Amino acid sequence: MQRADVTKIAVIGLGKMGVDWVANLVEGGYNVVGFDVSEASRDKAPGALAKGLGWIAKKRHAEEADFAAKAQARFTVVGSEEAFAAELATSQILLEVIFEDLQLKCEVLARLAPKLPADSLVWTNTSSLSVHTMGVAARRLGKFVGTHGMNPVYQMPAVEVVRHRDLEPATLDLTLEVLRGIGKEPFVASDVSGFWVNKHLVPFMLEAYRALERGEITVEDGDSGLKGSLGHPQGVFKLSDFIGADTMYRVAMAMYLATQDPRLYPPAILARMFKNNELGVKTGKGFYQWDGFKPTGPRDFSKFTISSSDFLLEV
Repeated sequence: MQRADVTKIAVIGLGKMGVDWVANLVEGGYNVVGFDVSEASRDKAPGALAKGLGWIAKKRHAEEADFAAKAQARFTVVGSEEAFAAELATSQILLEVIFEDLQLKCEVLARLAPKLPADSLVWTNTSSLSVHTMGVAARRLGKFVGTHGMNPVYQMPAVEVVRHRDLEPATLDLTLEVLRGIGKEPFVASDVSGFWVNKHLVPFMLEAYRALERGEITVEDGDSGLKGSLGHPQGVFKLSDFIGADTMYRVAMAMYLATQDPRLYPPAILARMFKNNELGVKTGKGFYQWDGFKPTGPRDFSKFTISSSDFLLEV
């Protein structure tokens, strides 16, 4: 299969990451069919896509008056897994964007991947999980590759393309070609826990959470210091709110279970935020308070400073 043969891409998982991927794909001219088991996610997807396309139109297609409307028309949401499976028969790529749960991803891929034509590819947007294991579940190892988009996908150019030991070279070549064709800047990483980006980013972020938990830094000073000293565009706590405490917890725990490295065990502050639905931008409350995508101020975490051996028993 050549890049010119790719005209239709199926996306399973229409949360924020999934819809952001859809925005990039329809921007690139592809017809996209999407499904999510959550009715709420399916209902919200067109509106969320419209917002993303509005940003893309302003930043990259200002000269095209009807760009957003034409791109939106290339996206279709179906209402059942059965209808989605039927669409796979005419799809050249299946992109899986389910949250970081290896068992769930494998179960869904095992059901859906066999519905694709023999030469179609499967992409998984995972930030830490074993791509090879998912390829086995999908029963098409040679045509199964990791495509880890950065958040937000349609704004961030990089895509971490994860190569496992049984990947066919033609699959990697076509994946890189398609991604470059939609304006991405892919780079190839190995199928190890955390791949390249999170292998370095996650320990860094977890240590920032622990510093906050120890009372060594505040949210505001922590982010300001990283921006002014290391050139970070937003700081670690604001980045965490964009990623989501739920995603950070799942990624860290998956990496810990894969490596048994104690540095990767999620700290109590992250587990508490996940449990309390303080996920960041997506819930309006995380390390900052949020009004949509605009932070309205950092939160005070001083009462959560671990100061005694009984602290975790009291909170």
